[in-house]
Amino acid sequence: MDDRHDSRAPLLRLYLLDGFRAVRDGGPTPPERWSRPSARAVVKLLAVTPGHRLHREQVMDTCWPEADPQAAQGSLRVALHAARRALEPELAPRAASSYLVADGSMLALDPGTVWIDVDHAEEAARAALAGDGAAELDAACALFTGPLLPEDRYEPWTETRRTGVETLRDRLRRRLAAVRLAEGATRDAVALAEQILSDSPADETAHRILIEAALRQGLRRRAITLYHRCRRAVESELGVRPGPEIERLHAAALAEAPARVPAAPDLPAPARAAAAAPLHGRDDVLARLLDPGAPPVVLLTGEAGVGKTRLAAEVAARMSSSGTAVLWGAGSDTGAPYGMLAEALDRWFAGASADERADVGAEYPELAALLPSLGQVREEGEHTPEEERDRLFRAGALVLGALAARQPVLLVLDDLHAADADTFRLVGHLARHAVDRGADLRLLATYRAEEVPDDDPRRGVLASLTRQGLCRDEPLDGLDREACLAMVRAAVPAPAGRSDSLRHAWELSRGNPLFALELAHDLVDGAPRDVAPGGVRQAVAVRLTRLDPDARRVVEALSVVGGEAATAELLDVAREAFDPPVAGAAATNAVERAIAASLVEERSVVVAGRDEPGLAFRHPVVRTTCYEQLSAVRRRQLHAVVAETVLRRRPDAVDALASHLTRADDPRAADFLRRAAERAAAVYANDAADRYYRDLVDRLDVDAARARVAHGQVLHRMGRYAEAVATLQVALGELDRRGERVEGVLVAARLAESLLRAGEPESAAEALRAHPASAGTTPEATASHDLAWAGVLRTRGRYDEGCAAARRALVAAREVPGTAGHGLVARAHATLASNLGLAGRLEDARAAGDRALAPAEAYGDPNLLGAVLSMLRENARRGDRPADAVAYGERALDLVLRSGDQTSAAFERANLAELFLLRDDVERARTLAEAAVSAAEWENTWCLPYALAALAQVRARTGERDDAAVLLARAETSAAAADDDQARQVVHVARAELRLGVPESG
Repeated sequence: MDDRHDSRAPLLRLYLLDGFRAVRDGGPTPPERWSRPSARAVVKLLAVTPGHRLHREQVMDTCWPEADPQAAQGSLRVALHAARRALEPELAPRAASSYLVADGSMLALDPGTVWIDVDHAEEAARAALAGDGAAELDAACALFTGPLLPEDRYEPWTETRRTGVETLRDRLRRRLAAVRLAEGATRDAVALAEQILSDSPADETAHRILIEAALRQGLRRRAITLYHRCRRAVESELGVRPGPEIERLHAAALAEAPARVPAAPDLPAPARAAAAAPLHGRDDVLARLLDPGAPPVVLLTGEAGVGKTRLAAEVAARMSSSGTAVLWGAGSDTGAPYGMLAEALDRWFAGASADERADVGAEYPELAALLPSLGQVREEGEHTPEEERDRLFRAGALVLGALAARQPVLLVLDDLHAADADTFRLVGHLARHAVDRGADLRLLATYRAEEVPDDDPRRGVLASLTRQGLCRDEPLDGLDREACLAMVRAAVPAPAGRSDSLRHAWELSRGNPLFALELAHDLVDGAPRDVAPGGVRQAVAVRLTRLDPDARRVVEALSVVGGEAATAELLDVAREAFDPPVAGAAATNAVERAIAASLVEERSVVVAGRDEPGLAFRHPVVRTTCYEQLSAVRRRQLHAVVAETVLRRRPDAVDALASHLTRADDPRAADFLRRAAERAAAVYANDAADRYYRDLVDRLDVDAARARVAHGQVLHRMGRYAEAVATLQVALGELDRRGERVEGVLVAARLAESLLRAGEPESAAEALRAHPASAGTTPEATASHDLAWAGVLRTRGRYDEGCAAARRALVAAREVPGTAGHGLVARAHATLASNLGLAGRLEDARAAGDRALAPAEAYGDPNLLGAVLSMLRENARRGDRPADAVAYGERALDLVLRSGDQTSAAFERANLAELFLLRDDVERARTLAEAAVSAAEWENTWCLPYALAALAQVRARTGERDDAAVLLARAETSAAAADDDQARQVVHVARAELRLGVPESG
C-alpha cells in the first residue's frame, strides 16, 4: 500500500542524543510516555537506521525476535497504529501518517517531515572536518549533546550507529583540541582532551595533547605524571607501549630544567619585625648557626622569652642579605594540619601573580588542599589518606628543592613545639630529601622541649633525626650582665635618677631578654622595686591593668582570635563583641595604645594567600596571659563573635571555624569539626584528625557511631591500637542497638584488625563471630570480614582455614567497584599468599603474591603496596632468590618510610637485616636490626619480637651468643604477650638455626 501524507504537516523533530524525545514545530505535542513501548521502539529503530527505511521483516526480527511470524505481524500492526497516534494525536481514523509511512513491505520515516538530531550533527561534523575553521569545529562539537539513546545502550541494533557517532565526535574533539593547542589556548585544548579520555582512556592523541600542553606551560612534573597516566592506560587496554611521539614528549619533559617557582620575595614580615631590635651577646651562637657545615635541621632551644625568635630572625636577615631565600612559618593553636609549612609557603606565594600561583598549583596539585590560594586543580583518580600524605610530603620537598636549585633556602619554623606530629615527620622528610638530593636547604626551628611530654611521639622523630646526624640542638641561655644591660639601655632609656632600675631589671630577669625588658619598663614607669621575679606573665598582667578599657578590649579580642590577625578582621570582632562597640576612631586609637604598651605590634599577615596589614602579640606568652585572664563566659562570647566574622570573610577556613565554634559551644561546631577532621585525615594529619574527632564525638548526643568509626580508623593508622579498639567497640555497640547489622559487619571487621594488632586474636574472633556476614551483607563488608578472619586464623597457625577465608574474601572483593575494590583484591591475594607461605606451599604462595602486586599498585596506597612488597620479599627469600628479596624489601622499606609508618618500617628493617646476614653483609645487617629494635621498642608494637629475633641472629653471627640468648628470650616473651603464633615460630626457628644452645623453655 502506498500511504500518502500531507506535506504541510508540522516538522517532527526526533532527538536521539542524550535520550529519545519527539517534538513537533506545531500541533499537539507527542506524549513523553507512549501507550505502547513497542511503538516507541519501532520509531527509534527507524530513526537510528541510516536512511531511516527498513523492511517489515527486519523490524519484526529486531523487535520480536522470538515470536512466530503471524504473532510478530500482529504486534507490528498494533505498534504502527500506536506510533502514528503518538506522533499525530489529531490523525483521523484510517488516515495516512505524515511521518511514519509505508511503501509496500517497506517502512520509513519521511525525510520531508522528519528531522533527526544525529543526522544533523553528523552532517555538520563532516563539513567541519573537511575544513580547518575552529568556529565550525566548535559549533559541530556542541551538537553532540550526549550519548546516542543511552536508555538502549545495550541493545544490539544501536551498536553500529552508536560506535560511528562516538568515533565522529572524538575525531571532532581531537581536531579542535589540536587547533586550540596550536592557537595557544591550552586550557581549552586540555578540557577537550579530558573529555575524550573520559570516554576513551587509551586515546593516544588526547594524551599527547595533554602532555604537550603541560610542556608549553612549563609544567615539567605534570607532563611526566601525564605520561605515566597515558602509559598505564595504553598498556592496560591495548597491551602496548605509547607511540614514538608520546615517548619523545616524555624525553623532552625529563630533559627540561626543574619547574619554575615565583621569585624570592623580601624577608618575611615576622623576620623583619624581630630583627628590627639590636642583637646583643649572641655572637658565638650566631656564628655556629651561620656555619655552612651545620646539619640540615638545627633546633634553637631555650625557655620562653630567652630570644630564640630574635636570634632566628637575625640568622634569616643575614642569610637573606647574602642571597638565601628565606621562608618563615610559625606555630599556631588553631591546629591546622601542617600549619607551619602552609604559612611559610603562603607567605612566599602571596607576592606572586595569579598566573604564577596557578602554575604552581598545576605543577604541584597536592599542595592545593594545603594552600587554597593556589587554586583548585583537577586531580585524576582517588587517593587514600596515606597516599595523600605521601604526595604532600613529596610535593613540599620538590617545591623547596626547586627553590634550592636556584638559590640556597632557609626554612624557619618558629615555635616548632606547637606543631602536630605530622609536621615533625614532614621536617624529617625534608631533611632526608635535602641530604639525598644534595639540596642547599636548611631548617632552623625555635623549640621549647618542656612543652613536649617525654612520651610524645614528636620527641621520637627528633631523636631519630639526631641519631642519623640530621639534627642538632643549639641551647640558648639568658644574656650575661653586660649584654643584658646594653639591650635594656637601648630599648628603655632610664630617666635621671633611675639608672639603677635597669640594673635591678637585670637582677630580676636573670638574663631573660623578654623578662628584662618588661621589668625595665615597669620599674622606669614607677612600679615598686620589690616586683617578684615571676616572669613575663606577671609583667604582662601589670601592663594589662594599665590599659584603658577600649585598648584592653582590643587586646582581649586579639587573644581570642589567635597569635595574630588581619587588622580588618580584628576590628570587625571589636565592633561586634563589645557594648558599647569599639569602632571607628575609638578602635584605631585603642590599637595604637596597645602597640605603645609593647603588648602587640603591627605585622603583615597572610589571609587566604594574600598579604594583609595585621596585628600580632609580641610573644606567645603575652597572648596566653591575656587569654587566661578572661572569664569563661567572656571567652565563649568572644569566640562566637570571631566565628561569625570568619564565616563572613573566610567561610572555607574550616579549621579556624571548628576551633572557635567549639569554644563558643555553638551547635554548628559539630558540622565544622566533622569537615575539619575529614580534611585532616585526607592528608594523613593524624594528630589533628584525632583531636577533631574527639571534640566531635563529645558534642554528638546521638548518631556518633560513624564519627567513632572514622576516628577508629585514624587511631589504627597512628598505631594506637588499644584506643582504636575502645573507640570501635563503642561505635559497634551503637550500631547493634540501632539494628544496623550490615554496617555492623564492616565495623566488626575493622575492630578485629585493630584487636589483632593489639595482640588480642581471641577477642577479634569473638567480634567476627558475633557479627557474621549474611546474604544481605555488601561485598565490601563481606570481603573485609573474611580478610579479618584470615588474619585471625593465620595468627593461630590454622593456615589452611586462613587460605579458605582469603579465597572467600577474594570472591567478594571482585564485586566491589572502583578503587576500594582494587585495595580489597590486593589484600585478599596478599593474605592468601601469607597463609600459603606459612603452610609451606611456597609455589602457590609465590603465585598468589604476584597477583597481589597489580591491584595494589592500582589502589595507590603506599602502606598496602609496602605490605604486598614485604610479602613478595618473603616469597623470594623462601624461593632462594636473594637478589629479588632484597630489591622487594628495599622498595617496601622506602614506601613505609615515606608514609611515616614507623612500626612497618621497623618490621621491614628486621627482615632486610636477615637478608643481608644471609649475604654475609654483617655490618649492614647490624645497622638495620638495631634501628628496627630501637623503633619497635619506642612504639612498643607487634613487630618487636621479629626485630629482637633479627638482632639476635646478628649478635650470634658476630660471636655475641650471650647477648643473642637474652634477645631471643625477650622476643619469646613479647610473642607470648601478643599471642602471636607466627612470631613464636620465628623465634623458635631462630633458636634452632643459630644453635644458640638455649633451652626453648628458657
